[in-house]
Amino acid sequence: MSRHDFLTGIRQHKFMQTLFPPQSEEPHPVADFGRALTLMGGLWDETFLRIPRNGYTTLNAYLRGVYPADARFCSATPEIIADVDFNARSDAASLKEVDVGVVRACFGVAETGAVFLSDHHLCVNTLSAMAKNLVVLLDVQHIIEHLHLAHRQPQPFNARYTIMITGPAAMADSESALMLGAKGVKSLRVIAI
Repeated sequence: MSRHDFLTGIRQHKFMQTLFPPQSEEPHPVADFGRALTLMGGLWDETFLRIPRNGYTTLNAYLRGVYPADARFCSATPEIIADVDFNARSDAASLKEVDVGVVRACFGVAETGAVFLSDHHLCVNTLSAMAKNLVVLLDVQHIIEHLHLAHRQPQPFNARYTIMITGPAAMADSESALMLGAKGVKSLRVIAI
């Protein structure tokens, strides 16, 4: 929506129609998720999903090709071979040297581009903040349309803690200087599987 349309709607007292335009008849959650995640500074990666399944490319090989050869991986998923071993009793400070942390999301929210992670998927809750780059594996069948449907998912009620991440950590000062990774991950890549 353009600035002109927005201001015209307000002038004509069409607040609801301007702020909440009617949705398209048929929702496209995967495309909407990718668009929202990109707007929030994340990377939506559908490349692996589109690779022909002829047996020569694994998710581990694909991901290792995306990052530099000397990158240290820490993985909370069985699909990715980790360079740094950890478990639920690992010291959080041991993750500060991790270049790439890999986790699997319970579900994603198309409206916001957020991914839902819980203690079952993170193993150590600081993995989502201590790794320099966070890679989230997201099954496209588990993308819901909007946040109002998130409470219907069983995962929030079966976990000790949960977190929803929408993009890389960022902060901006009064001079509008944006710093990525100032208080968390520098990049968030969500890989469609």
